[in-house]
Amino acid sequence: MSAPVHSPRPEHPVPLHGGGALYPFETAPLPPGTRIGADVVEGVLGSGGFAIVYRVRSPEGRLSALKLLPLDEGPERTERAWRELSLGTRLHHPNLGRQVGAGQWPEDKPRFLWLKLELIEGPTLDEWGLAAGRTVGEVVDRMLEVARGLAVMHEARVVHRDVKEANILVRQGTGQAVLVDFGVGYHEGDATLTKGMFPPGTPPYRAPEAWAYGRAHAGEPGAHYRAGPGDDLYAMGVVLYRLLTGRFPFRPAEHGGEDVEAVLHQTPLPPHLVNPSVPRAVEAVCLRLLAKTPEARYPGAVALYEALEELRARTDVVWTAPLHPERRPAVKPRARVGRVLAAVGVGLAVTLGAWWLTPGQEVAPGEDAPEPGWAVTAPLAPRKDSAPVKQPQQTTPGPQPETAPKRRGAAVRKACLGLTGAALQACLGAPQQVPPDRPAPPPQACPAGAVETMTGTLGFRLKEKKIVQWSDVRGRSVRVDEDTPMYVVGHWNAGANRFGYGGRFALPDNTRLSGRLYVKEGRVYGRLTEARTPLGVTYPVCLELLDTDYKVGLELQPGSAPGKMMVDPVAVVRVVDRFE
Repeated sequence: MSAPVHSPRPEHPVPLHGGGALYPFETAPLPPGTRIGADVVEGVLGSGGFAIVYRVRSPEGRLSALKLLPLDEGPERTERAWRELSLGTRLHHPNLGRQVGAGQWPEDKPRFLWLKLELIEGPTLDEWGLAAGRTVGEVVDRMLEVARGLAVMHEARVVHRDVKEANILVRQGTGQAVLVDFGVGYHEGDATLTKGMFPPGTPPYRAPEAWAYGRAHAGEPGAHYRAGPGDDLYAMGVVLYRLLTGRFPFRPAEHGGEDVEAVLHQTPLPPHLVNPSVPRAVEAVCLRLLAKTPEARYPGAVALYEALEELRARTDVVWTAPLHPERRPAVKPRARVGRVLAAVGVGLAVTLGAWWLTPGQEVAPGEDAPEPGWAVTAPLAPRKDSAPVKQPQQTTPGPQPETAPKRRGAAVRKACLGLTGAALQACLGAPQQVPPDRPAPPPQACPAGAVETMTGTLGFRLKEKKIVQWSDVRGRSVRVDEDTPMYVVGHWNAGANRFGYGGRFALPDNTRLSGRLYVKEGRVYGRLTEARTPLGVTYPVCLELLDTDYKVGLELQPGSAPGKMMVDPVAVVRVVDRFE
């Protein structure tokens, strides 16, 4: 086959600290206070396709994670539950999530298998590793710890099959990396449970040999790829590449799926070209892990661990160099404008008490890039060919006999020198308080493939609604611009009932929705055309903006002005098949 093959890129909702799955668990969570074995449920930590994970407390006050897996959801789920229990008893290592107990519940008529797991407090590896100021040495140390845990797994003939940042936690206190979520792990010799070409996993981390097998056996009844240690090592390469560069080795395909052609035949862009802070010696390890065949990678996790250990001992690498230098925080709009006005000679904020600026592109050299719509379009000082402004000479010492209003008026006029047009009008204290209407865009079709992706890949229903937000700060309006993105609040369980159950997992929390906004008759309307998940997976979508009363558009809030739309921080989006 010469044509590229693409696949959808589903994601797990949350790391489950010892197990995960592909579709949402359909049993309502147990209320706090429920007793399971000797432990008492305090709340939900996460949920996946095969389980809900609870935070529980023992009679001695010890906190743990308790994973509840159904035993009556069909033979595959039942067998997978017992298999996870079996895997947990084989794996004991500081860099692997620890299983500390198991049983069945309720005791009289068991319907669930419970696994009691070590509760690991700490961020996921990507949350930790992409933080500003994280050093090269720290990132390599965490990779070395994960490799050590993988070596123990592989020695026990267990393949993880879902290595990714979301399944690696950085333990608070010690700072050590811990690999979790063995729910889709495989022990050599076990029977195949999964129906379909590929075992459970996350497509952006899938090895080239898996995609090659899929191409070679497409349409073949019963064909199933069996992952090995090399698959885990390739996934480690993807993890390291993301920590070094903040992006995946390969861009997603145009329709949002995995670009299999690139994974099979293209070489990833060298990390140091994406991020010049990446040392070449570290880059070499990363690119070897991303080799197209298992034989070209390291012989195993032990060899990877030894390579990372030798790498860490080198003295020609600056280990304390930050991979992602801390950016200067964006200047608040009022602070930036204050400096602009100071450049023309007067502290206008003091003189006028309020001011408005119009959208533009220019900004003083050396400043951070302006936030959309908050730069000054006119020069900050008169041009050289402008007529000089003559200053009256004082003929007597001391201030001239000028009234306070006149002095204030002169100060305002002097502050506004060099400004023109709307900026001058705003500077003189006569701003327009409502953003001007933009012509409403004509009716238009959804982006190519959006309807099919929403109703097929994501499982959305037309006219389905979901709460979204610009900010999680309630009770205060937020400023938005033409292309300000919105974020999904909680997981979007497509097709779910009003309690959140019965649907299937579609988009994870904090998925970014982007598109275009415009103002018409005092309301802000939006057409959102792309969803981008926290892992960087993109989907074409077709969503219109509603207020929380399900009216189309959002009402402008007080404080709106030219170039400045103020709206409520929470809104609703609705699935449509066309923008009207």
